[in-house]
Amino acid sequence: MYDNSLLPPANELAMLKEINPDIVAWIMEKSSLEQEKRHQQEDQRLNIYKHEFRGKRRYNITALIFAFIVIIAGLSFSTFLIYNSMNIIGTVFAGGTLIMAANAFIQASKK
Repeated sequence: MYDNSLLPPANELAMLKEINPDIVAWIMEKSSLEQEKRHQQEDQRLNIYKHEFRGKRRYNITALIFAFIVIIAGLSFSTFLIYNSMNIIGTVFAGGTLIMAANAFIQASKK
């Protein structure tokens, strides 16, 4: 089992105090400094996770916006093709656009 205590056990502190009366105060001071450092490191680690999460979220929102724009453009172009009597090409282009968009969303959800 991992002991996360910064101070030695009480019996060891008593033995150390017999050797040097000032050692207990020194150990208490150092353990206080160590605890402050651990708290700072934990705060830094949490800030890194927050920034990483925000970056991924911003990337995902941007990707969704651009995917929507590409889908609308592809479907608009296929509508234009169908309107200009190119029914087969327009239908194939619309189907390809929808399949490409579905594939992109499926691949993105796997990450």
